[in-house]
Amino acid sequence: MSNGRRALVSGAALVGVVGVGLGGFLLQAPEHEASSLVVDDQAGIVHVPTLEEALEGVRFHEPTDVAVFTHEGGEEARYDDYALNDAVLAHARAERPEWLSDDEQKWADDLYIYAVDPEGRLVGTYFGENREVSEDRQLDIQDATKDALRAGQWTEGAVIGVQEAADRMNAPFLRTVPGAILAIVAGLVAAVGGGAWVGTGVSRARASRALRAEGDRRMASVVGDADVTELHARLIPEDSRYGGLVLRRFDEYTAGLRALTELGNEVRSIPESDYNRRASKERLTAYRDQALKLDTLDDVIADTAAFLGGERLWREAWDRQEAPVRADLEGVDAMLRDDVPAAGRGLVEAQSVREYATAGLALLDQLRTQLEQKQISPDDALDELKRTRDGLSGRLDALASAVVDEIGKNEAERVAMKKAMREERSRRLPEVTILTTTDPGWSWYPVDSFRSGLTAGASALQQSRAGSSGGSTSGYSSSSGGSFSGAGSSSRF
Repeated sequence: MSNGRRALVSGAALVGVVGVGLGGFLLQAPEHEASSLVVDDQAGIVHVPTLEEALEGVRFHEPTDVAVFTHEGGEEARYDDYALNDAVLAHARAERPEWLSDDEQKWADDLYIYAVDPEGRLVGTYFGENREVSEDRQLDIQDATKDALRAGQWTEGAVIGVQEAADRMNAPFLRTVPGAILAIVAGLVAAVGGGAWVGTGVSRARASRALRAEGDRRMASVVGDADVTELHARLIPEDSRYGGLVLRRFDEYTAGLRALTELGNEVRSIPESDYNRRASKERLTAYRDQALKLDTLDDVIADTAAFLGGERLWREAWDRQEAPVRADLEGVDAMLRDDVPAAGRGLVEAQSVREYATAGLALLDQLRTQLEQKQISPDDALDELKRTRDGLSGRLDALASAVVDEIGKNEAERVAMKKAMREERSRRLPEVTILTTTDPGWSWYPVDSFRSGLTAGASALQQSRAGSSGGSTSGYSSSSGGSFSGAGSSSRF
């Protein structure tokens, strides 16, 4: 059955069930614009005109004053869950007394504050007493912003943070979670089956079309380059260690091209009306994956022929082999400066990584000169490239362990940090080079994974100290805010 017919059948069943509840929901929609907007962008990360324009379309259930505050908390904020809460309160006391109640013990009525610390990776939401929401809803608001914040989209995160709060503050019962559940429970009974049926079909059809388009594009590239790829394979010296391994992959390429042709004929016979079926998506996925595999493999075969065979384009081929290694070595200084905690920068392991990166960059320059002057064979140059990356990986491993031992106060904290860093390392993006093609099982420690691992490790450390599994908020009850009891909290992203 086509997606159109699926939707028609399911829609007819739902109209009568949800109509009354939906009508009541719409009648209680928020209608108030923000009464005022203040942006105190101490971190310099928000584009105010974009924020102001976006917030013109946000509506509140009651008139609300909105404040957006950004703050650079520095090194301490990475390990203090209350750093942003304290910074907001300190800023209010020093610069924005109108944000506080008359007795300065709570936030002013009608106020909502959205705050973010890009250095401490903290996002906070704070409420006047007549705008307060539960801690769970505070965390929901914060969580909604975190994808944007992790991507460095600070203005977008602020817009989301205000919109999510507007939806929840002073919301009528029908627009609260319990009210919505009560209103649509009958509709859910009818919608679960039909909605899932339609939604799955639509999602599969969309994904299938994308798979088909990419598969066709990749296949056209593979077929168009097939004769040239065969010529490149003939130019690869069989007595080369790496050349011999790539030639084995050429045999796979030849067999894979036949399989790709068969898959192409098969998927072209699938009508689009069947793209919403699981079996169709599975065949289209196999088609796309096979085309992608061959499209990357023929590039490696071309580079192998050029580099090992001494063609005039060998320099460009070598650049593509060394580029990932060079990028890692060049990223070491910034990583040590910006990501390694202050307590870890003076470690012997940190100095070892720095010295190795400097020597590694000099070695890459030396290898190019030696290749130019034919003082080193291409095989030996590739060996050196692999050893360089292995050496850097080993030193990053040692630095990771040393930083964990330096920061973790007990075994539980060290285990939490190591686990988070290990998971980030496992997310290494694949590279397509002669080295990775001839040794698919080879693994290394990219500097970018090390950097993201430090951030994840710091977050895991704080979660361990807080005694929670993550996502918890920190309010004012345990901060340095003294007797302040305003509503609000922060969490890490």
